[in-house]
Amino acid sequence: MRLARIALVAALCGGCSAQISDGRDPTLGGSPVPDAGDLAPTGSGGAAGCTQRTLYLNFDGQPLTQGASDATRNTAQWMTKASGEAPRYRSNDAGRDPQIQTIVDGVTRQLARFPITVTRVRPTTGNYVMVVYGGIPGMVGSSFGSAVNQLDCGDTRPNDVAWIADSVTGQRAINTTIGAIGFGLGLTATLDPADCMCSWDNDCRSDNTVACTLGSPIARDPQANQRCTGSTSQDEVAAFRTAFCP
Repeated sequence: MRLARIALVAALCGGCSAQISDGRDPTLGGSPVPDAGDLAPTGSGGAAGCTQRTLYLNFDGQPLTQGASDATRNTAQWMTKASGEAPRYRSNDAGRDPQIQTIVDGVTRQLARFPITVTRVRPTTGNYVMVVYGGIPGMVGSSFGSAVNQLDCGDTRPNDVAWIADSVTGQRAINTTIGAIGFGLGLTATLDPADCMCSWDNDCRSDNTVACTLGSPIARDPQANQRCTGSTSQDEVAAFRTAFCP
């Protein structure tokens, strides 16, 4: 598929939204912004755990409103319309439950080094990143077909809201989730097919047959459509640890 272009293609972004894609797949992304459950939680949440933020995976349908990205308010800056709603992820699929469990287990496993608390139950306190799964772009006002989050250079907003489409399943959904979180932390596209930030609004083609990796460090793609000013490389492991670990 031909990658969807966004308004600030040539600009360096202080806070933009973008997509992850398999070889410029226009399904993962978002729009520019100014600088600035039925399962119990999994992962570790004690004193040694990464409890600064929680990761909330929402498969159960979610109304969203356009506004500064804030999971506690169900607002997303990347939306192209005033309001929208994601339906339940793969609601009519007989294999829905095991597919969801595969994603939850895979994301938890790939973030286990930190460890981050991954839950399907919306947190009632503290900061959390919400990844909403389900539907197609027009339902939520996404400019991208598979997934979207807001690029937040400097990680100024802790309660990110990302969206992933019904069409994204299995290992691809797991890798896309990790990349969506990273994009909200200010990590930009890379050129390594094995890296979790490959294809976030650039020409990299992700290898979604295996679990993606986090570079520590790894070069940023200087030709990516959405970029942050400053360093030409990024430490993706450090970015996750700084964001989630006290």
